Amino acid sequence: MNMNPIKHFIWQILPSILAVLCALLIGAVIIIAIGENPLQAYTAMLQGAFGDTSSWAETLQRATPYIFGALAFLVAARSGLFNIGLEGQMYVGAIAAVIVGFSLHNLPSFLHILLALIAAALAGYVWAIIPALLKVKSGVHEVISTIMLNYVAYALTAYLTVHVYHEPGAVAQTYQVDPGAILPALMPPSKLNTGFILAIILAIALYIFLFHTPWGYNLRVTGLNPGAGRYAGIKSKRIILWAMLLSGAIGGLMGAERSLGVYGRFINSFSPGYGFTAIAVALLGQNHPLGIIPAAILFGALENGGSFMSLQVNVPRELGLILEALIIVFIAAEHFFRVHLRSMMKGDKE
Repeated sequence: MNMNPIKHFIWQILPSILAVLCALLIGAVIIIAIGENPLQAYTAMLQGAFGDTSSWAETLQRATPYIFGALAFLVAARSGLFNIGLEGQMYVGAIAAVIVGFSLHNLPSFLHILLALIAAALAGYVWAIIPALLKVKSGVHEVISTIMLNYVAYALTAYLTVHVYHEPGAVAQTYQVDPGAILPALMPPSKLNTGFILAIILAIALYIFLFHTPWGYNLRVTGLNPGAGRYAGIKSKRIILWAMLLSGAIGGLMGAERSLGVYGRFINSFSPGYGFTAIAVALLGQNHPLGIIPAAILFGALENGGSFMSLQVNVPRELGLILEALIIVFIAAEHFFRVHLRSMMKGDKE
C-alpha cells in the first residue's frame, strides 16, 4: 500500500486511537450502569490529570517509569525479542543505585547522581546477560528466561533489603540515600524529578539511533526479517545480544528513577507492576520512541485522574485501571482494526 508520509503516519497511529476510544466507550457504559454521568466522570478525570500545575506534575511523575520501561521494551522488540523481564531489571537497577547513593559521601551532587545512574544501568545490563546469552547460544526463548529472572530479582533485592541494608523499623526498606544522590525535583512538592527529562532525552536519542544510524537500521532489519538480514551481511546474533543488553540497561534506569527520585531509598516490593504496564505503553505507542511519550502520559493521566474522579463523582478510582486494561485488550486486537480499516479504505476506492 503506497502512502504519502502523512497518510502513513495516520495509518500507524489509528489503531491506537481506536483502542483508546473503544476503551472510553466501554468505560462510559460501565459508568452509566452504576448510575453516574460519563461526561461528568470523564471531565473530573481530565481535571484531576491536567487541571492545574500540581495535577500535571503528578501525571508526569506517574508517566515517567512507563517511558523508561516502554523504551526498554521497544529496543528489544525492534530486534525481534520480547523482554518481559523489565520488572527484574528495574529492581536490581533500583537497589544498585541506592547502594551507591548511601555508600558514598561528600561527592558533588552531579557526580554522585551520575555514578548511581551508571550503577543502575550496569545492574540492569548484567541482569540481561543471562537471557541474552541463552537466546543467542542455545535458542532459549527470552520470555521464559526473563520472566523467571524476575522472581530471582525479587528474592535477591528482598534479601538485601531485609538482611543486609535494612533500616530499623517495621517497613522493609534500605537506608536512605545521601541527599546529594537525590534526583532534583522539577515541581516541588511533587515527586516529579529530573528523571522525566532524562526519559525524554533517551526517547529522542533512541529515535535518532533507530531511524538515522546504520546500527539502528541493522537492528530493525534483524527484527523484521532475520534471514534477510543475515543474507545482507548483518550479524543478527550480535544485534540480538546487544539489543537485549541495552534493553536491560534502560530497565535499570527505570528503577533508579523511582528509588533516587521518588522514594530516596529502596522499598521492598515498591512496584505496582511498572515493568508489565510499560509493555502495554510500548504497544500503544506503536513501539516508536516518540509515540511512547504520549502513551505513557495517557496511562499516567488515567491513574492520576482516576483518583480525583472518585472524589468528585461516585465512580470508583479503579475505573482508571479498568480503562488501562481495556486499552491493552484493544491494542492486542490491532490486527482486527487494521484488517477492517484496510477493507473500508478499499471499499471507499471502489
